[in-house]
Amino acid sequence: MAEAFRVFVAIYRAGSVSGAARERHLTQPAVSAQLAALETRVGEALFIRTPRGVTPTERGKLLYAAVADAVDRLDNVARGLRVSRPILAETPLRLGSTPEFLHGHVLPRLKGWEQPLHLSFGEARGLLERVEAGTLDAALVSVPVQNRALSERALAGVPYVLIGPPDWPAPDVPLSGLAGWLNARPWVSSSVELPVTRRFFLGVLGERFAAWQTVVAPDLRAVVGAAEVGLGATLVPLFAVQDALERGHVRELWNVRPLIAPERWRMAYRVADEDRADLRALAGRLGEAG
Repeated sequence: MAEAFRVFVAIYRAGSVSGAARERHLTQPAVSAQLAALETRVGEALFIRTPRGVTPTERGKLLYAAVADAVDRLDNVARGLRVSRPILAETPLRLGSTPEFLHGHVLPRLKGWEQPLHLSFGEARGLLERVEAGTLDAALVSVPVQNRALSERALAGVPYVLIGPPDWPAPDVPLSGLAGWLNARPWVSSSVELPVTRRFFLGVLGERFAAWQTVVAPDLRAVVGAAEVGLGATLVPLFAVQDALERGHVRELWNVRPLIAPERWRMAYRVADEDRADLRALAGRLGEAG
């Protein structure tokens, strides 16, 4: 029965027999046979077949709620018995986050990492839903995890950096005059709301943000690129701009790192995966200052 439950959980999470077959490294007929045997044992259908895959019935939802955690724990034990190294080198780790965080913070800390990584991009809410559903092993997010089915590990806090084009002069003003200096110049950003920037201006500098936004792009790499070519100043997490700073493509206009609370990132994963060695090892890597 254990294998039948594994197959059932894989079908539920993948939304299709073919997806479950790939996940379990089985043929589609073998997966279909396992599902048919389980449905016979249960006495009713667990999924409704559709042109796009399968949808769980009410009985299927109840069975999933009853067995999913147990299947995950059993698989974790089985993986632990098969390996002699702390990293599960033969099993891909499915990881989701924003492309900017993965590029700027994660990849520089993976030198020597042996386990395959399957990376996905997305916003925090969607990524957390995928972790809960089992289609991702973990998500790296900058929002608190408020789902009882998920746990989290704190990663390193990331400071914010105030940058501008490399040919801009440094502000020759006291901190009390910084808001006026910045408001008189163009600004580039990743959103029109600018919650961190507006809090910084009002709470630290004592003035409202009023700079002219020349570029708004929902990608921090584009924001830094806009600053590089002279389109304006911006406030971004260090991981998004560290390479450009080191290359001299932008300049740090003012050291605001002690003035703004760092951006707190977390690794979210299912409660059942609390003891996974690969997740612990990755969280250790990503918690390093770098």
